[in-house]
Amino acid sequence: MRSRAGTLRTGERSVRDASSPRGYGRRSTDRPGGDRRSVPLEPLLTAAGALLVGFLLSVGLSAGREAARVQNERKDELIALVDTRQTRAEALGAQLEQLRSEVAAAESRAAEGLPLLQVQVAEVEAAAGLTPVQGPGLELRFADATTACPTGRAEDCRIQDVDLQLAVNTLFSLGSEAVAVNGERVISTTAIRSAGGSILVNYRVLTSPYEVQAIGDAGALEEGIADSSLTSDFEVWRDVYGLGFAVAAGDELEVPAFTGSVRLRAATVDLDNGPDVDPPAGAAAARRDTG
Repeated sequence: MRSRAGTLRTGERSVRDASSPRGYGRRSTDRPGGDRRSVPLEPLLTAAGALLVGFLLSVGLSAGREAARVQNERKDELIALVDTRQTRAEALGAQLEQLRSEVAAAESRAAEGLPLLQVQVAEVEAAAGLTPVQGPGLELRFADATTACPTGRAEDCRIQDVDLQLAVNTLFSLGSEAVAVNGERVISTTAIRSAGGSILVNYRVLTSPYEVQAIGDAGALEEGIADSSLTSDFEVWRDVYGLGFAVAAGDELEVPAFTGSVRLRAATVDLDNGPDVDPPAGAAAARRDTG
């Protein structure tokens, strides 16, 4: 009985051992840390990178907004300054006109009884461009392109100072008595210069379109302009760059008097070469490559 019971107990132990999962003891012994798992680093790195990029973008946007704000403030200041200077210039121009009227009245009173002197003064003023001129003539119209410039250079598709210089010199060389650009009388001391996207004539800012009026023999002026390098150049530039160019004759054009200062500090006359009123053909084309 004892041995059978022992055998039975031994058999029960064997059954209990056999019912346990295979290798359970080995797993608990082989993995000292139990069933803990390691956390992957890739999601953490991705989240950190996204936060860093977002922070940098936020800082960049803030800096951009601040720079734009400063630029806008500076732009507003410059616009206000230009407006103030233009208003001042207009006031000085009106004062100049009043003083000229007073001087003309004083000259008239002083020249009373001296008709020859009056005639000489009138001739000098007319030659100097100090009196308005009316009569037949020619009008040239220039305009900047209204579409994107095909060369990528904005100056190629804008009317420049050399274009107006060539037009004025060509008209004078064809016998024009008086010439004006957008109402600014051109005299011997007139400067035509570029100023950013605008052009200065008599130190006044002019913008496109530009109208050049000339008093003289309308037929001769029209024929001369048609045969000039100015027209041949602008016919090409009108097609290539979109520049505006038109010529029209008129029976009753009016060129105003010069209203600027006529004080001349120094001048020399080149007796050997003579006056240069007709620039070389294609002078204005040097900056535009039509090839």
